[in-house]
Parts: sequence; structure tokens; C-alpha cells
Amino acid sequence: MKLKNRLQTLLTMVALALSVGPAARAATKTIAPDGPRPVGARVMHVSIAGQIRPLLVWYPADASARGRAPILYSTGLLGWAVADAEPDRAAPPCPLIIFSHGMGGCAAQHVFINENLASFGYVVIAPDHQEAQMCHIEGKPEIGATRLTWSVLTNRFNLSQVVFDLFGGMMKERGYDFSYRPAEIKAVIDFALAQNQDPDSFLHGRIDPEKIGMAGHSLGGYTTLMVGGMPFSCGESPPPEEDCRLDHLTLDRLPNPCCFDYVRQAGPFGFRDPRVKALLVLSPAVMFPDLPRAAAELKLPIMLISGADKNFEVPWAPVQTIYDHAPRPKYLIRLRQTDHMTAADSTLNLSLARLFLPGFRTHFADKAQAYQEYSAAFFNLHLKGEAPKDNVLIRPLNRFVEIWSDQ
Repeated sequence: MKLKNRLQTLLTMVALALSVGPAARAATKTIAPDGPRPVGARVMHVSIAGQIRPLLVWYPADASARGRAPILYSTGLLGWAVADAEPDRAAPPCPLIIFSHGMGGCAAQHVFINENLASFGYVVIAPDHQEAQMCHIEGKPEIGATRLTWSVLTNRFNLSQVVFDLFGGMMKERGYDFSYRPAEIKAVIDFALAQNQDPDSFLHGRIDPEKIGMAGHSLGGYTTLMVGGMPFSCGESPPPEEDCRLDHLTLDRLPNPCCFDYVRQAGPFGFRDPRVKALLVLSPAVMFPDLPRAAAELKLPIMLISGADKNFEVPWAPVQTIYDHAPRPKYLIRLRQTDHMTAADSTLNLSLARLFLPGFRTHFADKAQAYQEYSAAFFNLHLKGEAPKDNVLIRPLNRFVEIWSDQ
């Protein structure tokens, strides 16, 4: 047998061995929320562009939720929230946070972050975007663990190559048109506010419509920046032809969005939703022309968090550029020994991740604590007006954290 064939056979065996699906083994427990409130979780459905789509909703629950069996998510992850628990109606209305997952992911990927926010008194709503393939709130994924593991192995843990291996064809077929994502977020906000007014909804009176934040990971981070008002400064003339080529793309060389009709027709601020008041951006894909100028025109408090891994994480330079040029208040956190998927605790169900990805291999709880504490402190300050405890927004929480802040 030739060496190449031997290697392919070995990789296939490793992929099959490492990517045992969640149904085949005991559920993995995620990191506990740190806030004082018990948490409920519920699946709701909303009509978006003529399609019925599922949403995951986390919220502060009443005391009857304490001690009850926690929810098992569709990803096989065992959370801490209680499914369909009664909301805490004795408490005042909560700020609303909309969470946007990454390319091909789903709303059930970032459980430890969203359960934690709910435990601090937020209603958090996360949709499955229309390109969700690796998991779903309901139903089985189109891209299973074996295919994902094979892609990671054959692309030697290079995030850029994995993304374009799994989703490059779909992105090219769509013409890199991501306008559906901010449209879906706006529809979810509309739905949440309508539920807040509906006496028959469990969310009736539970949301403060004047306090809305948004968070997102990867492509969801890009979505968050779009909805938050980072402009596309395209100018009058089309970009150079070489900026519009769709071959040999990487996360360092993405197409200029000004090449596409959806951007040019929308205008610089065409995707902004003025109801959103604060932005949490996790490991974002960044596709804005003239990034320093675009960041300088942001008008909202922003926190950016990304890992420091050089292979399996988004490029650091654009993240740093956004922080450097955005108006204050702004915060930037880099987590050592942390990769792109550390923010997605559903990945804990992949043995490959626990063996090889730096975010999960060692001290995952410390890194998860950083995501939890910084995100909660950020929204507590900029949506609730609550000063952070122990100066957490200006100091490293633990040895994995590098932090920059300008308030």
C-alpha cells in the first residue's frame, strides 16, 4: 500500500474513532452559570421569510426550577438550565440579548455563555440561521461529527482551510451574500418584542425593550457588527477587479464586500438596527472595506474576545484594528491557548477537540470563566448600568487573559 493511501486509511480510522456521536455515549456536562438566578430554556418558533424557524430562549426562572433535572440540548450537551421552567415574574423586565452563531453552526453551540447571561437576569434568544448544518436546535445535522473531524484532520487543524473546505462552495454559490443574517436578527427582535406584549406568551412583560444587546461568534460576530452599525464604506467606484476574485480565498484574504450588490444597494449603514445598544463580538469574521474608518464610525459600546491560537482561530490583526479605531467605551480580550471553537462548548462532545484543540485540551474551565465573566460584566455595565465588581473590565481575570480597555 502506498504511503498516501496508508495515511488516508489511518486518518479515516482516527476520524471514525474520535467522532463518536453524542447519542453513542453519555452526555457531556457544560460549565455551570455563575449568576444568582436559576435559568430556564425553551424552544420557540418564528416565521422568517415564509419559513418556520426554531429559536432557543434562555431566561431567569422562578425558584421552582432549583433542583430540577437540567436540559439535554440537541447537540448532546447537558446544560444547567431547566427545560420549560416558569419564568420569574416577580422580577422586573430583563434586558434582551440576541446571539448569532457562526457559519454552519446552530443556536445550541454556545450554551455556557448564554445560560450564564440568563443567570444574571437577561433574556437571551438565539436563532438557527438558515445555513445551519453542523447542528440544529431540532433535528439531525447535515454535517456530522465524522465529516467535521475528517476536515480538521486533513486540513491539519488550519481553521481557514476547514472553513472553505466545508462551506466555501455554499458561500460562493450564494455570492457571499450575507444580508439574510441581519434580516433574520431583526425578525427575531421583532418577534421577541411582540411576545413581550402578548398576554398568552411566557415572555409577556419579561423584556425591557429599551435595553437590547447583541452577541455573536465568528460569522455571527460579523453579523453583530453589521447589525450594530459598522458601515460598508464603498465609495462611488467599484473596487479593483483583483479585490473581487473568488478563488484562493482564506480568512486573511476575503472578498471585498463592495463587490457585491447586496452591500452596494444597502448603503453604508443599511444593516444597522438602532434598537441594539451594546455589542459582544467573539472571534469575528471581518469583511469590511477600509476597516479603520468603519470601526471609527461605530457608535455603541463594544467588547471583542478572541483566542490567541495562530492556526485554529481567526486572524488577530483585524480584531486589533477594530479595537484600536473604535470609539470608547471599548474592550479587547485575547485568551492564551484558546482556539476558535472554545466559545462553542458543544464541541466538548468531540473527542478530537478534547485531545487536540488547545482551548479544550487543558484548563477549559478557566477559559470558559473568562468568556462568562467578561460578557456578563460588559452587558451589566452597558445595558443595566451596574458597575462591575473587582474592576473585572480592566484587569486580567486569570493567567489566560490579556485585556485592553478604554472606558
